[in-house]
Order: sequence, then structure tokens, then C-alpha cells
Amino acid sequence: MAVPLVSRLAEALGLPGNTPEAVDAGRDKYATRECLAKAGLPTPRNARIRTPGDVQPAGEYVGFPSVIKPVSGAASIGVIRVNDMEQLQKAYERVVRDLSKAKIVAGALVEGDENDEDAGNAGSWIKVELMLEEYLDGPEVDCDLVLSEGVVVYGAITDNWPTVEPYFNETGSNCPSILPRQQQKELLELAVNSVKALGFRLGVYHVECKYTSRGARLIEVNARMGGGPVRDTNLLVWGVDLVEEHLMTSAGIPARPPVARRPLVQMAEYSINAKVSGICRHTDFLDKWKQHPDVLYARPLVQAGDKVVCVEDGLPTWVCELMVVKPTVQEAIDFVKLIEQELDIPIDPASPARR
Repeated sequence: MAVPLVSRLAEALGLPGNTPEAVDAGRDKYATRECLAKAGLPTPRNARIRTPGDVQPAGEYVGFPSVIKPVSGAASIGVIRVNDMEQLQKAYERVVRDLSKAKIVAGALVEGDENDEDAGNAGSWIKVELMLEEYLDGPEVDCDLVLSEGVVVYGAITDNWPTVEPYFNETGSNCPSILPRQQQKELLELAVNSVKALGFRLGVYHVECKYTSRGARLIEVNARMGGGPVRDTNLLVWGVDLVEEHLMTSAGIPARPPVARRPLVQMAEYSINAKVSGICRHTDFLDKWKQHPDVLYARPLVQAGDKVVCVEDGLPTWVCELMVVKPTVQEAIDFVKLIEQELDIPIDPASPARR
């Protein structure tokens, strides 16, 4: 959330940094699509939604299935797949309502609740302006990049597992990628070209893409390091500390990350979504796995007594996260999925009236 402010401070003080114009274009997903189209890069059909009257024309132009989302936001808040006009109208109303409750916690945008004292405090940071774009099929990846003096000095792909639709909540990932090398090459090329088309010259970027039935397509560019397991993943697998590299470029020091020639480990991680709505009784369900030699971490993301939500009732709650290593990436994937199947997460189901 601080990236636009930092770019303006750096410009005013004559410090190394990206231009405010590049940062603003990267934060505004509609503006990103316009920049990519002008650069001749593949761009999904899309339309801006500023008012309720824009909803139906946007649906008629983009078609279905499609995805409605805020032009600026984070953590999949307000991102919903819609399959017809009726779903689009309902989703628009829900997204506007959810954005009005969003709040900033420790510099990050999170979903708010009408009972929170600070609900809605993100109003000055995000636009209640939406867009609709084509739904992209195919596997999703993260492309993590480091730019130094306008040159890409590091690029790595992490496979993202299928998200929980219609809200696109993340589930798990693995690194190194198991996609065919040609697909990985195309995805990295698109990520690099997208960042450059927006005018970025230095720093760390978290670029989300999909390899669709029509080839590589961009989801979005984040002018920052990715959250969750992203730093750990790149450091463990490739020996690259994205925080260190970003600090180097921000100080005007040329970045030359020591990238491993081969993966240092084969890892998979799982952010487990609540399967039922209710109240979490305790977090002891992870104790069995915390000392396992192949489990790097197994930690709760909720506390005893917290309310959790499943996909049938809204944006799902992440209950816990796991990261494992194995001799091969497929073994790591299979192992972390086995752990997920064996976990008995103690959630007292909520009655329909309390959901």
C-alpha cells in the first residue's frame, strides 16, 4: 500500500526509484491493460465499471465467464468469477459493499467486518472502481523478478495450485515449476515485457500469469515482493533473498543475485482454506507435524475462538499454512496434500442464522 507514496518521496528527494507514473499504472489494473495493449502484448477483453449503469454494458462487451475485480486492491478482496449477467449484477453489489468495509492492518489490505472499529479505513487508499475482464483458463504461476538499472537480473517461476472459486483464494504452490520448459519461458518473457511496458526500472516484482489455451496471459503486476511464502520460496529454492535485492536496488547499488544453477530444495506449500464456517476451537491439530523432518513449518493462521468462513458463505478464511521439502517436487506436492487430508481441523459449525 505504501509503494505509491515511496515513489513520490524518492522522486522529490532525488533518490533511486520508479516513477510515480509507472507505479500508478501498475496499481491500476485497467491502466495496466491499456499499457500492455499499447505495447502489443496479449490483453484479455476488459471494461471499466465506474457506476451501476456501467455493469450491463461491461457484461455485454466482455462476455462470460468473466471476472469482476477492483482496479486496485490486494489479497483477492472483491475478485469474483461470474458466469452470467445476473451473477455479475449481484457480484457488483457485493464487491462495492466489501470494499467499503476493507481495512488496513500493518500496511496490508484485509477484509473488514461491520463490527470492526477500523472497518472501512482503507477508503483513502483504494478506488471503489471496478473492472470486468475475460476469465482466463489454465494453470496459474507467480513470476518473481528483480530489476536493476533497467535490466532483469533474476526471474523464477512458482506454480500456483487451482484457487478456490469464485473468489480466487489461494491454496498452494510448488517450486521449482513442473510446467513444460517452453511454457515457463513464455510466461517469464510475458512477465518481463509487462514490467518493462509499465516503465519500471528497478526493484522486486511479483507478476501473476496464467498459461491459457491461447498461450501466456498476464493477470497482474505487483510492484513489490509477493506476500505469504514468496520470500521463503525464492530463498530456499534459488538462494535469492528478495528483501536483500530490493534494498540493494533501492539504495542505487547494482543487484547481482547469487542464483543457484540448480534448485537447492524441492518444495511445496499449502495454505488451507476453511471447509466449514464456524468457530475454531484450538490449533493443536498441527502439533503432530511441527517436528517432522520434512516439514519446514506448520503454523496456524487463526487463533482459538476465531470465526472462520468457508467458500459457500464468502471469501474463505485461511486456517493454517504448511511448507515441506522432499527429494523431488512431485513428492513434496503429494506429501503436503497428504498432510492436508489427515488434518482434523476443529471447527464448530455455525448455525445458518449466525453465518
